[in-house]
Amino acid sequence: MGVVISKTALSPFSLVTGVIGLVSFVFTLGTFFKVVWVNLETMSEAPHEIHGYLTGLRTELLEEKASIRIMRKQAKQYHRSIRKDERESFLGIELDDVTLKTMGDQVRSLIKKFKELEKPFLAPGSEGIGDWKDHRNRRRRDSSVSPYEHSAYASPPEKGQGNGRERGRRIAEDDDDIFWAQRTQYAKFTLRRRFQWLARKAEAQNLFETLSRVQIRRIARQVGGMSWLMHEYGGKTCEMEEVMRRIDERTSRIVGVRRVE
Repeated sequence: MGVVISKTALSPFSLVTGVIGLVSFVFTLGTFFKVVWVNLETMSEAPHEIHGYLTGLRTELLEEKASIRIMRKQAKQYHRSIRKDERESFLGIELDDVTLKTMGDQVRSLIKKFKELEKPFLAPGSEGIGDWKDHRNRRRRDSSVSPYEHSAYASPPEKGQGNGRERGRRIAEDDDDIFWAQRTQYAKFTLRRRFQWLARKAEAQNLFETLSRVQIRRIARQVGGMSWLMHEYGGKTCEMEEVMRRIDERTSRIVGVRRVE
């Protein structure tokens, strides 16, 4: 018995199918290596990304919370002045407190999600964004000087190096209170925390996108209010010019009064 060699040629369809399968395998393998490389890069840059994402989110959430609080106060003052003057409100711009309350509730929900996000990465003893109330109360307490801080019969503090050191210490404490959101301490970045950041990075990006939409709504509302105020002031200016023109016409008819151009 001899060896039989088959010389049957492949059909064009089989050849095309084989080429497509090979190209698909190459693309799949390339995508796999790319995903692995991106994940390894994310894990290696975890310390910088965690600090950047979490610090930025913490600062922007607190800023948005303060901005909405100020807008609610302004809206209450606006409605109070409308009720006092018994005049009509400009519908569609000032709206009501429900819109601002909805935005505030959304920001509080984002803060709650952010607390769960940053919790695994904080250093022991650091509360992250949950510590903002303590810093706010401390700044309020330090900003008001008590009249009973020094005794009436005590000698005045000596001027010199001691006061300079005390002043420097207070300035440093004030800086810590002002920039506490940026100076939050994070835990050591072990391999476990790097894997946690790899799994939760998408959540941080989604928080950024949702917060950006809230900021756009708030800015649009503020710009709309400013445009309405400009329109209102422009109308009052035109009315004032018309009144001055009529007064000028009446005074020009009086004998001895001439209009000075």
